[in-house]
Amino acid sequence: MQDSSLPDTGPKVSVLMITYNHEKFVAQAIESVLMQKTSFPYELVIGEDCSTDGTREIVREYARRYPNFIRTLLPECNIGMHQNLRQVFLGSRGRYLAILEGDDYWTSPEKLQIQADELDAHPETAVCGHRAVWHYEDGSKPDKIRPEIPAGFYQLEDLLRANFLITGTVMFRRVIDDVPSWHWSLYMADLPLFVTLAHYGNIRLLPQTMGAYRVHAGGFFTRLNDVDEPRHLLAMCKAFYDHLDSKYRPPIRQRLFTCAYHLGIGAFTAGQPELTRKCLRDCRKSSAAFEHLPQKLLLALKGYGWWAFPVWRGLRRLWRTG
Repeated sequence: MQDSSLPDTGPKVSVLMITYNHEKFVAQAIESVLMQKTSFPYELVIGEDCSTDGTREIVREYARRYPNFIRTLLPECNIGMHQNLRQVFLGSRGRYLAILEGDDYWTSPEKLQIQADELDAHPETAVCGHRAVWHYEDGSKPDKIRPEIPAGFYQLEDLLRANFLITGTVMFRRVIDDVPSWHWSLYMADLPLFVTLAHYGNIRLLPQTMGAYRVHAGGFFTRLNDVDEPRHLLAMCKAFYDHLDSKYRPPIRQRLFTCAYHLGIGAFTAGQPELTRKCLRDCRKSSAAFEHLPQKLLLALKGYGWWAFPVWRGLRRLWRTG
């Protein structure tokens, strides 16, 4: 933790932790904040969203042990991820803010110091991220370090093309007073926030690996199927198209096409050819007439010729058994 001999001038950094049903993980998340070594004061603000397991009791115990360092926001009923993040944001006091969800954790005790130093040195930077270990809790896949793009400075356009910021790696300046209301209807809370922040400066991606993102059955995205995930991503991209400056529409249109295409493929697999046809129309709206022709033709085949696929599979079975 920070040096207790420092004068109490308020925290330079606020760590925003949102947690729900993270009984198995939240203690490690909190401990990874407590282990930070900084030359400045920082605080931990935890929003515990009425978990149905023992998460709230664990959070309360840590707050009891560190009353001058940990502050808790404990709503009486579940308010959802967006409002939980908004409440810890509004309840924080730091000039810089870092996010850590209750099922992830930091691996470097220098994380906060390194990122705060970067923001101090680069006043033109609004958001600072780093690499993290992608850890599959069930061991189904080997650990992987992400993102794989080079470290350096990026712009909002780059983030709109592909999200390279992992939630638990981000530190940002307090450049907004509140989370915009158009975020609230979206499934994701982190990327819309980062996109909003990137209006106020560039994005710094550091080369260090200083955290772990845990992939597990109860994870926010893990629970989504091949239809719901691209559907939510498509809704988010449409919100970007509606709410961001028109100069950002070219990269947003590229992302709209990709999301609509993946949703169309997932819908066909799920036996929803009518949704595949709708996705084809969305793909046509977000691209030029002769752009992405192979993908459009595949969606057309799956959407309008869906009946041919089960017929073909049936014929193949007959051929093999004959």
